[in-house]
Amino acid sequence: MARPRHTVEPNIEPHSLRLYLRGSLRNHYIRRTCTAVEHIMRAIDILDEVPQECLEEVRDYCADYIKGRKDVYSDFKRAWVALVAEHLSDLRVRERRLARGITGEDTGEPH
Repeated sequence: MARPRHTVEPNIEPHSLRLYLRGSLRNHYIRRTCTAVEHIMRAIDILDEVPQECLEEVRDYCADYIKGRKDVYSDFKRAWVALVAEHLSDLRVRERRLARGITGEDTGEPH
Protein backbone atom coordinates (compact mmCIF):
# COMPACT_ATOMS: atom_id res chain seq x y z
CA MET A 1 0.00 0.00 0.00
CA ALA A 2 1.43 3.39 -1.00
CA ARG A 3 1.94 5.91 1.77
CA PRO A 4 0.05 9.20 1.55
CA ARG A 5 2.04 12.22 0.38
CA HIS A 6 1.54 14.07 3.67
CA THR A 7 3.05 11.36 5.85
CA VAL A 8 6.29 12.30 7.58
CA GLU A 9 8.48 9.83 9.40
CA PRO A 10 8.57 10.76 13.08
CA ASN A 11 11.89 11.86 14.53
CA ILE A 12 11.01 10.14 17.79
CA GLU A 13 12.80 7.27 19.42
CA PRO A 14 10.71 4.08 19.38
CA HIS A 15 10.41 4.03 23.18
CA SER A 16 9.19 7.64 23.29
CA LEU A 17 6.79 6.99 20.43
CA ARG A 18 5.25 4.11 22.37
CA LEU A 19 4.78 6.38 25.39
CA TYR A 20 2.96 8.99 23.29
CA LEU A 21 0.80 6.39 21.61
CA ARG A 22 -0.13 4.55 24.78
CA GLY A 23 -2.08 7.49 26.18
CA SER A 24 -3.28 8.77 22.82
CA LEU A 25 -4.79 5.48 21.72
CA ARG A 26 -6.80 5.32 24.93
CA ASN A 27 -8.23 8.82 24.50
CA HIS A 28 -11.43 8.94 22.46
CA TYR A 29 -11.05 12.62 21.51
CA ILE A 30 -7.49 12.22 20.29
CA ARG A 31 -8.44 9.21 18.15
CA ARG A 32 -11.43 11.06 16.67
CA THR A 33 -9.36 14.18 16.03
CA CYS A 34 -6.67 12.19 14.26
CA THR A 35 -9.33 10.50 12.14
CA ALA A 36 -10.80 13.87 11.20
CA VAL A 37 -7.39 15.24 10.24
CA GLU A 38 -6.70 12.14 8.13
CA HIS A 39 -9.99 12.63 6.27
CA ILE A 40 -9.20 16.30 5.69
CA MET A 41 -5.75 15.44 4.29
CA ARG A 42 -7.28 12.84 1.95
CA ALA A 43 -9.90 15.33 0.79
CA ILE A 44 -7.18 17.89 0.06
CA ASP A 45 -5.31 15.28 -1.99
CA ILE A 46 -8.50 14.53 -3.93
CA LEU A 47 -9.12 18.24 -4.59
CA ASP A 48 -5.69 18.41 -6.23
CA GLU A 49 -6.84 15.90 -8.84
CA VAL A 50 -10.39 16.92 -9.79
CA PRO A 51 -11.31 19.15 -12.76
CA GLN A 52 -12.09 22.83 -12.33
CA GLU A 53 -15.82 22.31 -12.83
CA CYS A 54 -15.91 19.90 -9.90
CA LEU A 55 -14.07 22.34 -7.65
CA GLU A 56 -16.54 25.05 -8.59
CA GLU A 57 -19.46 22.82 -7.62
CA VAL A 58 -17.83 21.82 -4.32
CA ARG A 59 -17.15 25.47 -3.53
CA ASP A 60 -20.74 26.47 -4.32
CA TYR A 61 -22.22 23.53 -2.41
CA CYS A 62 -20.15 24.26 0.69
CA ALA A 63 -20.85 27.99 0.49
CA ASP A 64 -24.61 27.32 0.34
CA TYR A 65 -24.34 24.79 3.16
CA ILE A 66 -22.78 27.25 5.61
CA LYS A 67 -24.91 30.31 4.74
CA GLY A 68 -26.34 31.78 7.89
CA ARG A 69 -24.89 29.15 10.18
CA LYS A 70 -23.63 30.38 13.53
CA ASP A 71 -22.70 27.08 15.14
CA VAL A 72 -19.42 26.27 16.85
CA TYR A 73 -17.80 24.96 13.67
CA SER A 74 -18.86 27.75 11.30
CA ASP A 75 -15.34 29.18 11.16
CA PHE A 76 -13.92 25.78 10.26
CA LYS A 77 -16.53 25.31 7.53
CA ARG A 78 -15.77 28.76 6.10
CA ALA A 79 -12.08 27.90 6.13
CA TRP A 80 -12.89 24.73 4.16
CA VAL A 81 -14.73 26.80 1.53
CA ALA A 82 -11.74 29.15 1.38
CA LEU A 83 -9.44 26.15 0.86
CA VAL A 84 -11.56 24.88 -2.04
CA ALA A 85 -11.63 28.38 -3.54
CA GLU A 86 -7.84 28.59 -3.22
CA HIS A 87 -7.44 25.26 -5.01
CA LEU A 88 -9.75 26.53 -7.73
CA SER A 89 -7.75 29.72 -8.11
CA ASP A 90 -4.49 27.77 -8.31
CA LEU A 91 -5.99 25.49 -10.96
CA ARG A 92 -7.06 28.47 -13.05
CA VAL A 93 -3.57 29.98 -12.85
CA ARG A 94 -2.02 26.66 -13.97
CA GLU A 95 -4.47 26.39 -16.87
CA ARG A 96 -3.73 29.96 -18.01
CA ARG A 97 0.00 29.32 -17.87
CA LEU A 98 -0.43 26.09 -19.82
CA ALA A 99 -2.58 27.78 -22.46
CA ARG A 100 -0.11 30.64 -22.78
CA GLY A 101 2.75 28.16 -23.09
CA ILE A 102 0.97 26.17 -25.79
CA THR A 103 -0.51 29.03 -27.81
CA GLY A 104 1.93 31.80 -26.96
CA GLU A 105 -1.07 34.10 -26.50
CA ASP A 106 -2.08 35.81 -23.29
CA THR A 107 -5.69 35.08 -22.34
CA GLY A 108 -6.10 38.60 -21.00
CA GLU A 109 -7.08 37.30 -17.56
CA PRO A 110 -5.35 38.59 -14.44
CA HIS A 111 -2.30 36.68 -13.30
